[in-house]
Amino acid sequence: MTEKRKANVQAIKDIVRMNPVWEQEKGEQGAAELHYYHIVDALQRKWQTIGVDVSDAIEVFEKGHNDAWTRIIEPAPWNPNLTTNDLIHLLKISPEAVQIRHAMQIILNTVERRNAFIRRIMNVNDQAIQHLLYLLKDEYLRYEQLSNETFMAMYAMNPVEALSVYFLESVDVHMYWEWCDAGGTGEQAIQYKQEDPCMTLIQAIERVEEEMYART
Repeated sequence: MTEKRKANVQAIKDIVRMNPVWEQEKGEQGAAELHYYHIVDALQRKWQTIGVDVSDAIEVFEKGHNDAWTRIIEPAPWNPNLTTNDLIHLLKISPEAVQIRHAMQIILNTVERRNAFIRRIMNVNDQAIQHLLYLLKDEYLRYEQLSNETFMAMYAMNPVEALSVYFLESVDVHMYWEWCDAGGTGEQAIQYKQEDPCMTLIQAIERVEEEMYART
């Protein structure tokens, strides 16, 4: 099985054979016996899976979570020192996955959010990571929006960073100047986000331009 086809690509730190899946009578002969295996992954979660031997159990684990055989039985412990770079390393995110790396830096911008990500991810692969990142982004924009006061204070100090955190997207100097050239202000960003929490900065720029055009 190639790594591209694995549902779980994270490293395995420990694997232990447990009890047989089905008890056999003493002296019973037959096919190789299935055993439960406990696996500790790179995120420090404990999984239960099955296999006839270690290699088989790892292959079943790599096929991903399912309620019958392969599931998390102990979640990862809280890590108060977890950084985004730690998370990128633990999840084996390649240097080529630039979009995912940038999204993690912006969306998972607190230790609480990074730990929440580990609690909620199951299978570890690029598709699953990307899906959860944008699910969390939507939740944070809707229910954990940066307060207006904090945003305005940040905007006064570093508007590029403030817009990145407020919109939870990668904002560079060029996008900021587009925003300014269109007539965008911190107050307008707040107004737009109150009306549509998931509005992107590009959409906000377009709206500022439309409003300016309507006034002329």
